[in-house]
Formats: sequence, C-alpha cells, structure tokens
Amino acid sequence: MKKKGLILCLVLILTMITSAVYAEGEIIVRIDSTNVEFNDEIGRPFIDENNRTLVPFRAAMEAYGAEVEWDDATKTAKAIKEEITIEIPVGENHIVKNEEIIESDTSAIIKDGRTYLPIRNVIEAFGSEVQWDGNLKTVVITTEPIDGKAKIMDAYEKSYAWKNYDMCMLINMDMTIPDETGSMQKMDIQMDMDATALMNPMKMKVKANVILNVGQQELLQPVMEMYMVEDGSKFITYINSADPATGQFKWVKQELEDEGFADLLDPDNAEIKALNEQSIKEVKYFGTYIEDEINLEKYEVVISFDGFDEIMKKSFSSVSDSISDEEMQMSLDLFSNLDDMKYILYIDQATGEFVKMEMDLSSILNSIMEQMGDLIPAQVPEGLSEEEVSNGLIELIKGMNIKMDMVAKYLNINKAEDFEIPEEALNAISMEEYQEEIKLNVEVLEEVEDAEEVTDAEEVKDTEKVEEADKEETANEVNEQ
Repeated sequence: MKKKGLILCLVLILTMITSAVYAEGEIIVRIDSTNVEFNDEIGRPFIDENNRTLVPFRAAMEAYGAEVEWDDATKTAKAIKEEITIEIPVGENHIVKNEEIIESDTSAIIKDGRTYLPIRNVIEAFGSEVQWDGNLKTVVITTEPIDGKAKIMDAYEKSYAWKNYDMCMLINMDMTIPDETGSMQKMDIQMDMDATALMNPMKMKVKANVILNVGQQELLQPVMEMYMVEDGSKFITYINSADPATGQFKWVKQELEDEGFADLLDPDNAEIKALNEQSIKEVKYFGTYIEDEINLEKYEVVISFDGFDEIMKKSFSSVSDSISDEEMQMSLDLFSNLDDMKYILYIDQATGEFVKMEMDLSSILNSIMEQMGDLIPAQVPEGLSEEEVSNGLIELIKGMNIKMDMVAKYLNINKAEDFEIPEEALNAISMEEYQEEIKLNVEVLEEVEDAEEVTDAEEVKDTEKVEEADKEETANEVNEQ
C-alpha cells in the first residue's frame, strides 16, 4: 500500500531583496544578542545596490568595542581593537587589515555627512562571526564564534534520552482555490495539534483541530484523534477520523509488524544518529532571545536531502517486510529533486534542550505536489493525454500559490503524564475491515447510481412514448377534420 511509504516519510521528517538603496523595513544590528542603537541623527543601516548591509561606522564599531578614527585627507575610516587595525577607504572595493588588502564587492560611502561601512567584511576581518537573519532583517554579530553544529548535535543527544514530553504544533496554510464559477478565492487553514509522547517503548497520542476560512465563512472542525503504540516488533495505530461515507467519526486500527521497527524507533540507534549528523549541511547561530523568561539560543539548520536520502534508505531497509521495493523507490523519488531543507531551532541556554522549532514548508510542499502531478489522475478524460492532465494539474497547483509554515513547541520534558488508550479505540475495526467497508459502500453507491440511470432512461422512454402517442392522436384528429 503506497500510503505506508508516504506516512513513514512524514514520520521521519516532519530575486534579490532589493536593487534600491534602502531595503524595506528597519534593519537591526545585534552584537552578542544586544541591539545596537541607531537613530536619525547618527544614521540607520541600509542595504546597498550590491545587496550588502551598510551601517553607520562610528555607532557600530564603538558598540563592537573598537576605537574609531577618521582621516579626512584620505577619506578613510579606521577601527582599532586590540592588535588589529582595519582601514576602510570610502569609495574603494577593499578594506585594509594591518596593511593587508582584503577585496570586497562593495564599498564604504558618505551619505548625509555620515560614513557607512560594509559591516560583514569589517567584522569578519576582526575575527568575529556575522550572520543574516532574513526573517527578522537582523545582522547577527558574535564576537567569539560559536560551533553551531556541535550545539545542535548536543541538543539532539539530550533529546534521545527524553523519557517523555508534550508537544504543541501550529500549522498555518493559505492558498487560492477556484470556486464553482472558476473564480479564485482565498482559503486559510489553521491546524492546532497537541501530542504526548512516552518513550521506551514508544506510546503517543495526538489530537488535531482545524479552523478553515473560505471567503467570509469560518469552520472549526476536529479532524483527528490518534494513538500509536510500539509493541515489540509491532507498530499499532488507532485513528479516529471522519468516515467519508457517513461523515461520522469512526475508530480504525492498523498494525504493521516488522522486526526492523524496534531498531528504527530506538533513540540509541548509532547508525541513524550518524546519518542525522551527516545530513546537517550548515548551522548558523542567530543570537539569544528571551521568551517566557527563558533565554533561547536561535539556530538556523540546513539539511541536505542527499544526506536525508541515506536516512530514508536505512529506515526503509529496516522495515523492508512492511514496504515494497516499488513503494520505497516512489518515496525516494519524491524527495530526490527537493532543495535543501531549512528550519529554525531554539535551544534553552540553561539546559541545552530543544524548546521550539519553526519551519517554512511552502517550497517543499509545492515541489512535492508538482512531482505528484502525474500520479494524481486515476482516470484520463476522453480526448486528453496523461501528460496534458498532469501538466494541467501542475499549473493549477502553481496558481494556488500555497504557503505553509509550522511552529512546534516541546513542553514538560520528562514530566509528561501517562495516558490510557480509550476502550473504543482498542476495540476498533482493522484497517483491512475498514477498507472492505469502503469498497462495499462504493459498490452500493455505484449500484444506486446505475439504478437511477436505468430509471431515468425508462422515464425518458415513457415520456417519448407519451409524446409519440400525443402526436398520433393529434394527426388522427386532423385527418378526421
């Protein structure tokens, strides 16, 4: 069943900014998580035509802890800190570090009587780290560089030891869809999900609600209640969701049995850990922020799908008895053309534990949906080719302009409460029985539709006979006259 591969994949994962002188919105400069103060008098940072951030020289360098000098004769700014002197000549595409020339793709300028310098080149010449937090339009300067990947891997190692935790997740999606007239209208979907996970053995419960906004209408709908249990080599899922035939909620149980599940779900699986580390392409430290009175370190993590491919192959090989080669290859092909995946992780500075995750899923979702375009049509309308239908669906998906983001928070680490699986869930029908019910319902529906078509056809024939009789009667009356 192709759904197994896709479900496992989901389990395993969950133009220039401007060419003008000024970028839209205020740019923030943070040095060791403290904002540098700028105002109209001393000037404000901006992005130049080379897409580089220029900042007021004196305010930025004094906040960095450097002494500043200005040589008016040569129009050169100087910043001095400890044994390093950086000279920044105005209008030249280079800076000078202790008499060594360092080339640059932009230059310092004088504007409104103030000197603005290319912040990244100068700060990096002093040996500090500079990152750009695009979401917050913030230049992040760290005077003593931090090994972000080591911090992330340490937090992962701590999470492998979690005995239990709660999680709340908020997913926002908006898109434009055609209505019955073909006009495009905006649709907003918000999914609110709460989960509790117990480890060793794994036991999880998930509840999700959806708020759907279409036009001026808002609909709140509970969409799912789910329990998952690891029982030796078995992975049992109980799902309570709406029956498509009746609209009523119904419990369904699915069991997947495979000796590889124990290894796959083992948090101490050394091979999976190593593959996780290999898949991390880059980690950027974005400084520290305070949220709910907790100091949170913010990191941007980039995952390469080349590395993720290996994780999936290893995971699939562990459960080869449950997934066919065809299903495995289909799932791998689905992710093979994706760009690198980027997300934000927040770590509690005091404990080193993960606290929150943020991710923009828009590009990944659109890419997957476009790749699935040729898999969606079950039947090709007469007069069209499969390629035409597939291309049409892809164009429709592009026109929907789907945007999706996700925020997940980890709560009550090692303090989450145990729970019981409801009796009605434990007594649920199996997935095979449920699929048989759906099949029977479809057959009954088809029989009803066929009967209605026969009835309609007979009614048409009866109507035609009556009309023919009326015509004959009228003709006879005319002849008699």
